[in-house]
Amino acid sequence: MSTETMTAVNIDVTEKAKSKLLELGLDDERFLRLGVRPGGCAGMTYDAVIDDTMEDGDQVVYQSDALRVVSDQANVVYLDGLKVDFSDDLVQSGFVLSNPNVKKSCGCGASFGPGEGPANSGGGCGSGGCG
Repeated sequence: MSTETMTAVNIDVTEKAKSKLLELGLDDERFLRLGVRPGGCAGMTYDAVIDDTMEDGDQVVYQSDALRVVSDQANVVYLDGLKVDFSDDLVQSGFVLSNPNVKKSCGCGASFGPGEGPANSGGGCGSGGCG
């Protein structure tokens, strides 16, 4: 298996997010796998899972002590500029993935698209298309 380490991708993981990820069991063997998948009003959503298997074409796109973030080559292009944070807000708590480099996003921020123009993949926010 061939893997690359550290590519030219700018990802920011806040201290609060690092702490929560390490609480979930990330260590030298387990890492956060980030990618994108089709979905939401704007066409794409971020996907995040804890994994322990590096695949061909995987790249370590962020590393800080025991915390590693890995993605495959097809998804790396969507991760540049990504900020991973954790919110403990009473209304909506959990991990927050945001990227100022996206070209379009839905009104609620749950999905994004790489192209220009308004989000348009089925009804808009609140119609069940997001998330």
